[in-house]
Amino acid sequence: MIKGRIIKGIGGFYYVVAAHALYECRARGLFRKEGRTPLVGDMVDIEPTGEEGKAYLQDIYERSTELVRPAVANADQALLVFSAASPAVSYGLVDRFLANMEEQELDTCLCITKIDLVSEEDIDVIREPYEKAGYKVYIVSNKTKEGIDEIKAFLKDRNTVLSGPSGVGKSSLIKSIIPDSSVEIGEISQKIGRGKNTTRHTEILPIDETSFVYDTPGYSSIELLIKDEAELGFLMREFRPHLGGCRFAGCSHLNEPDCIIKQKVEEGVISPRRYEGYREMYLDVKGRRKW
Repeated sequence: MIKGRIIKGIGGFYYVVAAHALYECRARGLFRKEGRTPLVGDMVDIEPTGEEGKAYLQDIYERSTELVRPAVANADQALLVFSAASPAVSYGLVDRFLANMEEQELDTCLCITKIDLVSEEDIDVIREPYEKAGYKVYIVSNKTKEGIDEIKAFLKDRNTVLSGPSGVGKSSLIKSIIPDSSVEIGEISQKIGRGKNTTRHTEILPIDETSFVYDTPGYSSIELLIKDEAELGFLMREFRPHLGGCRFAGCSHLNEPDCIIKQKVEEGVISPRRYEGYREMYLDVKGRRKW
């Protein structure tokens, strides 16, 4: 038996790096019976079949973390990548991603790409709501390489989920971090005015012997993990210090009088843009609820 790590999974096959070699593995049927699904990032035991580069996946080690979206294991942190332009920032997608990471208790920072396409004032407008909420925001240009060293320092000695909407330059960012990476870089689509999504499956890429990134497919929509809108306030990092200060228990922070959250928005403590994102997510979850 050899211990290794699943670096990608495609079509029922799991690709495991073990003993300085890459193995294509099938999972034992027992996993299905037990309701266990191998995930990218899992540490596993494999049994070579005797055929070169082939093995059976025999066991999965206990996970330090497990994410549902994206479905990965043993990540230490997440970096949400989105662009300042081409495509323009979708604040709704950013808010949903952050809410899901808060729900899954994974520390997250943000990275704004394509900063060479906009003014410094535009960058400040984009980053301000998230910095006010307590998130670290990196700004980078894959063209000029500005900010790349700061991203490398953030990724050092960590397993980091790299995620973001389609076409924001995530593959170009990986190329800037790992120059010899084989990831594809999409051309700019003339029809939609943004980069094409080139990542089709999650794959772990090594930066060095102790630093890894989980390259995940881009997306154009995100469904919130929570099923009860009352939980949403706890997933807003900047709301948490003030929760419990409203006049009414169970305050939705939308229409009730004497709401501490609305007061903090008026005082400038909470960003109006983030509050609007909260309102949209709250109504979305409430509209999906069946009871």
